Amino acid sequence: MLDAVLQPIDLDALRTVRQASEALIVLMGLGISYVAYTAYRQNQSRPMLYIAAGFVLVLFVPGVLAVTLFLVLNVPAPVVNSISQFSEVAGLGLILYGLWAPRRD
Repeated sequence: MLDAVLQPIDLDALRTVRQASEALIVLMGLGISYVAYTAYRQNQSRPMLYIAAGFVLVLFVPGVLAVTLFLVLNVPAPVVNSISQFSEVAGLGLILYGLWAPRRD
């Protein structure tokens, strides 16, 4: 039954859509990080700096790592995924710390 559903899907088109969505995520991550960094610069709020760095680690670094390691250096996908996941966990930790840290005005 599942074969009948998956049969008409063009895998090359699906791969292209997936790569385009990954590029969009990286660009949006840069945009969000820039806005957060700009807010840090305007307000000198250290938690906002942690949030900006967290967004870079969550949304930008994994995409760059995937392109560099997987496509350029031919590192196996499980290794690339593990490294990317470490970056995402560190970024989420920074975002959580930035949201949780008390403001010192």
